[in-house]
Amino acid sequence: MKRSGAAEAQRRAAEGLFLSSALRLCASAAAFLCLGCGSYSPLDSHFNRGVEYYDQGRMAEAIREYRLALEDVPSHLRARYNLAVCFHDQGKLGEAAAEYEKVLEAAPENARALVSLASIRIEQGKDAEGLALLGRAAEADASSGFPRSSLGAYYERKGDLDVALRAYRESVDVEPAHAAGHAGIARVLLRRGETDGAVAALDAALAAEPDDVATLLASSEAREKRGDPKGATLHLERALVHVRDRAALWIRLAALYEKLDRLEDAVAALWQARAVEKTNAYVGPRLRALYARLAERER
Repeated sequence: MKRSGAAEAQRRAAEGLFLSSALRLCASAAAFLCLGCGSYSPLDSHFNRGVEYYDQGRMAEAIREYRLALEDVPSHLRARYNLAVCFHDQGKLGEAAAEYEKVLEAAPENARALVSLASIRIEQGKDAEGLALLGRAAEADASSGFPRSSLGAYYERKGDLDVALRAYRESVDVEPAHAAGHAGIARVLLRRGETDGAVAALDAALAAEPDDVATLLASSEAREKRGDPKGATLHLERALVHVRDRAALWIRLAALYEKLDRLEDAVAALWQARAVEKTNAYVGPRLRALYARLAERER
């Protein structure tokens, strides 16, 4: 699903920063949970318009619609949670925390709200409080991998890779299809130089979320490092279906095509790069070299 800020979320997720991918997944229209509120949202409602505006990156309008939904039904916890997510995305941590806390007043064991609030406390430097909230979330929803993978991301950022890896593995033990947990395992293994294990973990992450761009890019890079340019090319092509505006990725795809002796495809990829970034100094010389090779091939 395309939404404003998705590229930044993917970058943060790829670097293992705390909770970015988990939070975005919680916030997406496809992942909204009832949160124990029992409220019903008809098709044409403030809540659903808020979801639509959020997905379009129209944050101010999304906030307005969620507030209107809460005026109509103050107990609408989905609207309350999504309002918090909007504030969180805007970096308004105090306002986001206040809304998450209101969700938890009504549903104290709501794991999603606990994890989201934990991320804010850690961003605010309140690590002990954040870790305690993650512990509550793990107890509240023993079948969810998110509290444990969020804990793994925290320790990964701190550089404690053994603890991070253990937490990521626990997350997929309790939820085998938990993509963030598998992706976390892969990041740690890549940092340790264990490429084969990382590729296997990335495959598990993609089995759960086939279109996750950050995972596709990581998988492409890991496969290239392992000496599998064909697999690296396939996964980079899949990623570019979703992010066509990044010249560096088209240039990398062209280089992979060259390794596979697919020179015409390499030329096409470089023209895509030029369309995205007309002033890129690399593309022109590389195109001339490829055209020379193709001309030589025709002789």
